[in-house]
Amino acid sequence: MTPRQLLCLCIVGSFFFHVWLVQQTWTAEPVVSDGYIVVPMNFEVAASKPSDALALEQGVEEPSDAKDCEEAAQRLMRLAVKSYLKEVHIAIEHRKFLPGNGDLSKLIGNVLYSFHIQPDDSFTDIRLVRSSGDSSLDAAARRAIVAASGVTKRPKMIRGQQFTVSITVKYQYSM
Repeated sequence: MTPRQLLCLCIVGSFFFHVWLVQQTWTAEPVVSDGYIVVPMNFEVAASKPSDALALEQGVEEPSDAKDCEEAAQRLMRLAVKSYLKEVHIAIEHRKFLPGNGDLSKLIGNVLYSFHIQPDDSFTDIRLVRSSGDSSLDAAARRAIVAASGVTKRPKMIRGQQFTVSITVKYQYSM
């Protein structure tokens, strides 16, 4: 038997088998119950205190001394800065294709800019660190950064700080 004949035989056999399965009468046996629903539970999971955005099995540790409190505050500060800088990056990404930049949909490139974020959330000293090789992409990325200046408001715990940021604006087929 040739491989082609074997393939045809398998397809025909599969067809008849599926037709036979479809024509079968499928019924479920009735479940006899005495009105109770049994829910299996695992009580080996550590109990955690209710708090914001904690996953199951993730507990809240109470700081035992001043060092633990300081470390917790630093961790919270780092998370706030990281979250703020992520929001800044998103604000810039949303402004990459502003009207007046021309058609950038077919261009590909990465532009690296560096700038300072002032305490009032404005961006200053915007400098081109690495060009994409296309001046229109470089200019569009700069306009996106200027347009995003002052848009993202920082959390209260990091107010008054100045940040120096290097950000890569990526252009790839309108993405």
